[in-house]
Amino acid sequence: MDINIRIYSIILPILCGVLAAFFLFVGLKGILTRKPFLLSNRWLLLLMFIVFIPLILMPFLIGLSEFDLIDMLNPAIFTVVLVMMYFTMKGYAAYGVTDISFREALHSALDKLQLPYEETLSTMKLTSIDADLQVSIQSWVGAGMIKMKQREHRLLLSNIITEMNEHFSLSTGPVKLAVCIFYVIMGVLMAIAGIALVILLHNIGAQI
Repeated sequence: MDINIRIYSIILPILCGVLAAFFLFVGLKGILTRKPFLLSNRWLLLLMFIVFIPLILMPFLIGLSEFDLIDMLNPAIFTVVLVMMYFTMKGYAAYGVTDISFREALHSALDKLQLPYEETLSTMKLTSIDADLQVSIQSWVGAGMIKMKQREHRLLLSNIITEMNEHFSLSTGPVKLAVCIFYVIMGVLMAIAGIALVILLHNIGAQI
C-alpha cells in the first residue's frame, strides 16, 4: 500500500471516531438524562486540537515539494482557525437549557455562594468582587454559554458551574433538546464517515 494512503487510512478514520465519540457523548447525555448541563469549552478546544493538529501536519508527513504553496494553504488555514478558537472558546457551554432554566440555575448558584449581583441583558455583575459573568443563550436550540470576563476569577466560575449543574440535576424545569439531537445526528454521521473511509482507503490501497 502507498505510504500516503496508509497515513490517510489511519489518521482520518481516527479523527472521525474522536469527533463521533464527543458528539454522541454530549448528545446522549442530554437525551438520556433529560436534564440540562454545562460542560467546559476546554474539552471542545482539546477536541479541535486533536482533530486539527494531524490535518496541519499531514502535508509534512506525506511530503511536499519545495514550492507546493497550494498544499501549504490548508495547514495555514487550520492553524489560524485553531489559534482563533483558542482565544475565543473560553468558559462553559450549556446544553438542553431554556432562558428560564438557565436563569433559575444561575440565580440559585449565586445565592448559594452568597454572591450579590446586578443583572443586565447579557451580563451578571458580581458586585462584591467587581467581576462580570458574560451570558449568552440560544433558547430555540437549547444551547448557551457562560464565561467570566476577568481571568483571575476562573476558579470562582468553576464553583458557579458546579452549583448550576447540581441545580440542573435536581430540577424538573423545562428542557430543550434540539442541540443534543443535532449532536447525536452528527455523531452517527461521523461514525458512518469513519467506517466508509476505512473501506474506501483500503480498496484504494489494494488497487495500487
